[in-house]
Amino acid sequence: MDKWYRRVKSTCIIVLVLSLVLRLTGSTHAEAPEESRMELTAFLLYLQTGAVVHPDREISTVPPAPQQSDRETAPATTETAPTAGVADAPKATLTFTREQAENLQVKYAGTYRPDIAGLLTAPVELDFSGSDPRILIVHTHATESYTPEPGWEYQSSGNYRTLDENHNMLRVGKLMADLLNQSGIPTIHDTTLHDYPSYNGSYSNALSTIEGYLEQYPTIEMVIDVHRDALETEEGKQLSTRTTVNGKSSAQIMLVVGTDEGGLSHPDWAKNLSWCLKLQAQMDSLCPGLARRLSVREERFNAHLTAGSILVEVGTAGDTLSDALTAAESFTRVLVETISGLGLR
Repeated sequence: MDKWYRRVKSTCIIVLVLSLVLRLTGSTHAEAPEESRMELTAFLLYLQTGAVVHPDREISTVPPAPQQSDRETAPATTETAPTAGVADAPKATLTFTREQAENLQVKYAGTYRPDIAGLLTAPVELDFSGSDPRILIVHTHATESYTPEPGWEYQSSGNYRTLDENHNMLRVGKLMADLLNQSGIPTIHDTTLHDYPSYNGSYSNALSTIEGYLEQYPTIEMVIDVHRDALETEEGKQLSTRTTVNGKSSAQIMLVVGTDEGGLSHPDWAKNLSWCLKLQAQMDSLCPGLARRLSVREERFNAHLTAGSILVEVGTAGDTLSDALTAAESFTRVLVETISGLGLR
C-alpha cells in the first residue's frame, strides 16, 4: 500500500512539474518541431493515464488550420478581363425628332418629295471607328476661288478661279481634313485638279479618283466633295452669303444631295439625304445661321458610291476666303459632333 501510494505521489509531482514547465515555456513549444511536440504529448498522456501512444500514430488532437502554399492559390474564376476599348466605347447621346424636321429648310429641283421627318429620324449605318481611312475629301472643281481681300490676293487663272492651292478649294479642304484627323477620324484629302486644264469632264475625272480610293481603302464611309457656290445678280455682280456665326464673321454652308431623278443609277440616295438632314439639323442647333437651305437635286454628283456621300458648298464666289475658312471650320466641328453624338466612332 505504501509502495503504491509513493508511486502515485511521485507521478503526481512529475505531472505538476511538467505542467508548470509547459506553461512557462509555451511559446517555445509552439515553435518546436512537430515531432517533438508529439513526443511530449505522448509522454504526458502516459504519465496521466498509463496508456502508451507512439508518436508516429494519430493522436486525437485538433489539427492546425491548413495554410496555402505559394502553389495553392484561390481557384480561378470564369470572369475574364474586359476587352480593351469596350468599356470606353462611345454611346449615342444624340437623337433627332420628327418635330425638328418641321424647321428644316429644304429646296427641290425635281419632283421628288421625300419623307423628311422619317429620314431625319432614321438610324445611321455609317461607321467612323478604327484607324483606317473613313472619310475622303475631294474637289470636283478644285480651282474655284473667292473674292480677293487685302492680304489674300492671288493670281487668277479664270473667272474666280486660281491654281494657287493656298487660295482655291484645296485650302478649304485641307483645313477640314486637318480638323477631322485631329479629332481622331482618319481622313484623306485628295488634291487633284479635276477641273484643270478643262472644266468639262470634271465629274467624270472625280469619279475615277473616288473609285480608285474606294478600291484601295474600302473602309471609307463618307466622300465629301467640297465646292464654293456662285450667286450673282442679273448684272453679273457676285453675291455674298456673309453672316455671323457664334460671334464670328462667316460664309454660309449649303449641303447638296443628288438623286436618280436625272436618269443615273443611285438607288441609295435616300441614305445620303438622311445623313445630310442630320448634319443640317445639327448646324441649325450648334451654329445658327451657318446653314443655307439644303438642296435636293436631280443630278447624281458621284454621291452613289458611299452611303455618307455629300456635296458641300462653302460660301460663294462673292465671299472671302477668310469667311469661307471660318464656315468650313464650323461645319467640320458640327460633323465631328454629329459622328460622336450618334456613337459612330
